[in-house]
Amino acid sequence: MEELNTRLAQCYKKDDQLVSREIAGELILVPIRAHANELDSIFTLNETGAWIWEQLDGEKSLAEICSGLVSEFEVNTETAEQDLLEIIQNLEAIQAVVKV
Repeated sequence: MEELNTRLAQCYKKDDQLVSREIAGELILVPIRAHANELDSIFTLNETGAWIWEQLDGEKSLAEICSGLVSEFEVNTETAEQDLLEIIQNLEAIQAVVKV
């Protein structure tokens, strides 16, 4: 439980090496890094992922974002925490977010 609380206390911001665009109801993340092999990597986020992406301002903690998820999507706290941490883990894996 302590590890979860520590994780939820963290703040993230979007990596400035990505641009996002909404296309056909999905949020598309496109790297703008200098490496040509990364330009082929385009990532899509569903509605929940896109909402989370918009909240990542470097000031809100994951706990605050989780609270917003509960309100916005009418899910219980446990589900919101699991979904949020999974999306953050995926965004970290593709270097789309930076911990502040």
